[in-house]
Amino acid sequence: MKTINVGLVGLGYIGKVHAIAYRNIPMCISQPQVKANLTAVLRSKLDTEQEAMDAAGFELRTTSPEEFFAQPLHLVDICTPNNLHMEGCRQALAAKMAVYCEKPLAMSYEEAALMAEMAEKAGVVNQVAFVMRYLPAIKQMKALVDAGEIGEILNFRGHMFHGSYLDPNRPISWRLRRSESGGGAFADLGSHLVDLAIYILGDVKSVRARMHTFINKRYASKQADQQEDVDVDDWALCMLDLVNGSSGVIEVTRMAAGASEESGFEIYGSKGALIYREGEPDKVRYFSLQKGEWIDGPKNTPPIADERPIEQLWPNAKYSQGMMTNAHLAEEYDLLLNIAEDKPAKNNFRSAAKVQQVLEAAYNSARRDGELYKLL
Repeated sequence: MKTINVGLVGLGYIGKVHAIAYRNIPMCISQPQVKANLTAVLRSKLDTEQEAMDAAGFELRTTSPEEFFAQPLHLVDICTPNNLHMEGCRQALAAKMAVYCEKPLAMSYEEAALMAEMAEKAGVVNQVAFVMRYLPAIKQMKALVDAGEIGEILNFRGHMFHGSYLDPNRPISWRLRRSESGGGAFADLGSHLVDLAIYILGDVKSVRARMHTFINKRYASKQADQQEDVDVDDWALCMLDLVNGSSGVIEVTRMAAGASEESGFEIYGSKGALIYREGEPDKVRYFSLQKGEWIDGPKNTPPIADERPIEQLWPNAKYSQGMMTNAHLAEEYDLLLNIAEDKPAKNNFRSAAKVQQVLEAAYNSARRDGELYKLL
């Protein structure tokens, strides 16, 4: 079994999820072909998350980029705020280390395109954490679309609703500052759905978008008496036209009361329909017009070209860590296998740059009252 030395940059919420997933691969995958060794963690400070660093077993904990990148790392995993992705990736690619980066990839399309060029020049595996691609239901959906089972694609829709920012007393954070995040709900949540649309259905031709910020000021902390302006979107609605002739709608918000995580993706075609719901990540609902009936989770979906079967990556139900960790574990195991086999990832920096282009066009459209933006 090959061991991949992994260095994490950042250990906030998502950094912990990544670390948990790496550590659990040998526990959740039968006879894994590769494993991760959490070699080093680079953080802005080391006086917090001591228990998490102990549990992860990092051999080196440092605030020095020079010390971090001097380690014998095979993979650098970027789990920082979005405005720090570029620099972390640049340093890793300069050292010819494979890179795994959280989404969205960059702060702008120009930056994302440059990062894709850097990764291609470095010639190393590069992958982005669009983990919804790794849900079994989504894999079934893509396989059925690719096989023509629902015919000509007519329209689609996706949504992702969270309630995490509905509390007006929740302090501001980097996710609510455009200078650090690059955008709000649409960048954070919508990027997943844009990636699904491109992954399953193809490139985006044009977009129109509307966005709104409901809470315009927040306190810097729970103890602060001064408020700071919120300059990112709480809600977004984006209409997309695709190259294949179909159209769709993506709606996202972080202000949905009662929704811890409510998401779905639907595709309607001339021969049938496909529906994914967040509560059923293991199976897609498939309506066959020919049979005139709904089918839950088709068992014999055709293979997806140049992809590993999801059954090789997704934890057995008895070892399930919950949808979020399962999806991260599946992608990280796929990533480790890509590195071990020197196999290019399909969800790489170049594909992530396409998502970034849609995000940027949507924000430009929203600023101009829903003006149509053409990408191709």
